[in-house]
Amino acid sequence: MKRVLLVLIVLFCAGMVMAEGVNESNELTVYTPASKEQVNIVVPLFEKKYGAIVNVVEGGTGELFNRIKAETENVQADVMFTGGIDSGGSFRDYLDNYISVEEGKLFDKGVNHPWYNAVYLHPMGIIYNTNLVNEGDVKGWMDLTDPKWEGKVLMPDPRKSGSAFGELIIHLQTFGRDDKGWDFFESLYKNLVVTTSSSHTYKFVASGEYPLGLTHERNAYKYRDAGEPVGFVYPEEGTAVRPDGIYLIKNGPNPELAKKFIDFVLSKEVMELLRDTGYRVNRIDVEAPPGYPVIDVIKTIDYDPVWAAENRAMILEKYTEIAEAN
Repeated sequence: MKRVLLVLIVLFCAGMVMAEGVNESNELTVYTPASKEQVNIVVPLFEKKYGAIVNVVEGGTGELFNRIKAETENVQADVMFTGGIDSGGSFRDYLDNYISVEEGKLFDKGVNHPWYNAVYLHPMGIIYNTNLVNEGDVKGWMDLTDPKWEGKVLMPDPRKSGSAFGELIIHLQTFGRDDKGWDFFESLYKNLVVTTSSSHTYKFVASGEYPLGLTHERNAYKYRDAGEPVGFVYPEEGTAVRPDGIYLIKNGPNPELAKKFIDFVLSKEVMELLRDTGYRVNRIDVEAPPGYPVIDVIKTIDYDPVWAAENRAMILEKYTEIAEAN
């Protein structure tokens, strides 16, 4: 009898181990708005290193976060690979906390916001056409309110563009979340030409159709390095280094492999490869792309994506009031 009982216990334990093996498989599902270039760097290397199978689902940032929300009762994905933290802040309830083992080598540390680990750092600023604007004519945000720039400053619509919403938040963080910030933005809006696409900003400035635009540094340097007549200003009042994050999805099917994926993306080896595609990456020991200033010389302000997410409706409503009044 004891012998039979022992056999049953062994079989039960073996079954539990096998069940765990089914739950913790070598398959990982990654949702991503990242470019194919980035995905093709990360995924094959991860699969090779861990003997894993990575199922990639591509889409826009908002589309994929909404999909994560819709799948709460039957979670399909393990990781969201990149995506602006402004968008991520609206979906914190569907994200799990995780601080990467690479934490000690990061500029923007996950311990301050364990619901995401920063991958890329995007200082926002002012792109200008060097044939139309002299160096030093524009040093900061306030200079863009000069009447001489009326109808000459491009900005995407923050109701449609994540980066433009981030720019609006930077203005409010810089000049005040109260009336002072909105007074500044109303003055700026008088000079704005609002576009329907983020890409219009840097494309039309590079082509000379407009002298000035609001964007992040990579867009400007990409055109500069291609020989286009563009420069970039980090505003003297300060700007935010807006991150793109990588996110652990709550109750995902393979959380341990997902954590390995996050650590892998943030490793020096992978971050160097991503840097070589023209991105400023979130590692202290990986230099910025050639021609980028070191991050320490950029005057930065605090950036609160959670406040932005929680107040998004109010902020966009106020923006719409200003837009319709002008």
